[in-house]
Amino acid sequence: MSYDHILLDIETQRDFFSPGGSCYTQAATPVANAIYRLFAWARHNDVPVISTVLRVRPTQQGPLAATPHCIDGTAGERKLARTILPRRVNLGLLNTTDLPDQIFRKHQQVIFEKRNTDIFTHARAERLISEIGDATFVICGAGVSHGIAQAAIGLRSRGFSVIVASDAVLDMDYARDEMARRRMEAKGAVFATTSEIIAPRSQVGRKPFRRARLQVTHTT
Repeated sequence: MSYDHILLDIETQRDFFSPGGSCYTQAATPVANAIYRLFAWARHNDVPVISTVLRVRPTQQGPLAATPHCIDGTAGERKLARTILPRRVNLGLLNTTDLPDQIFRKHQQVIFEKRNTDIFTHARAERLISEIGDATFVICGAGVSHGIAQAAIGLRSRGFSVIVASDAVLDMDYARDEMARRRMEAKGAVFATTSEIIAPRSQVGRKPFRRARLQVTHTT
């Protein structure tokens, strides 16, 4: 498999982004709007999407906040409706390495459910990413110092170019998020706004993709 771009959305779930969600704050609204713009860009340009969904057991609290969140079977666990594409497959929690053949030929979006924030602890997700050729990952979602940093650093360590959509990621742990951003930048992840990312190829705004690929060249 080889693609120019992959959109990776991390925990775009109601508890974080919908009014009434257990961890919702007003700061989530502009972030959600930026995420919706990225999904519209992905739909229009047939960009493959990898999505993760955090599912927390009822006896646990969850890793992203002091308030219980993303509990199995609750409304807050569900993905935002506008982050669900028509051609999708949900591979669930099963942590094996088997994958359907030619998965992105049949589906634009592949959804993985997981018990913790790190996408690379999910064997199926790890395998899918390992089979993707040269691509730039665009990351959005919730949990800068958790799943977003883990994904960005993990992808960079595997040789992928990475762009973090700076206005489409939600801070959940303010004391740790700034350090996480510095770690991602140190590993070669590029931060860019949604407008820069989705700009037409002919515009100067496509510079984030060039910068991200230069980071790969400089660190290999």
